Amino acid sequence: MIKNSLFAIALGMILFACSESKTEQETQIETQEISSESPAVSEAKGTSAIIDAYLEVKDALVNDNSGEAASKSEALVAALKSFDVASSKGEDIEEAERLQMEAAMVAENLNSEDIAAQRESFQTLSVLMKDFIQIAGTDRTLYEQYCPMYKNNTGGVWLSASTDIKNPLFGSSMLTCGSVQDTIEVK
Repeated sequence: MIKNSLFAIALGMILFACSESKTEQETQIETQEISSESPAVSEAKGTSAIIDAYLEVKDALVNDNSGEAASKSEALVAALKSFDVASSKGEDIEEAERLQMEAAMVAENLNSEDIAAQRESFQTLSVLMKDFIQIAGTDRTLYEQYCPMYKNNTGGVWLSASTDIKNPLFGSSMLTCGSVQDTIEVK
């Protein structure tokens, strides 16, 4: 029994001594890694990261930049997949999870160089995002905007942080086509 106690104490002292032998540079690197992860971890608890990434994709499509839309879609997919639905303010967790999964799958289709295909996926994503955000909550007021001329006059929607119309479904060819259809309040 005494041998085991002495062995445990000796092992503890060795481990403590080894952990103390880290260089100052190693400690700084670990501190930087922890601090660089902290914003992502805290953002994953709310819909902020998802909304930010969605709006960046929207802006890229407004600017007719398919390459930027594709690269920004990666952050959107990551934000959607890392979102913890259980921590959201929503009441219908199962529906939020379903919408989250569908939105992530559709957002993966944005990783294309075909801007027409991206816009088609973005319109589908926008419908899912509105429903998802209404359940999961938002940290800012969003506006559902509608263009009646999209897709042979069947119409299309997207979300914006501003009431100004900047149409991602047509980009520069019909930049101001649309109107605010609905408002999603902070929740």
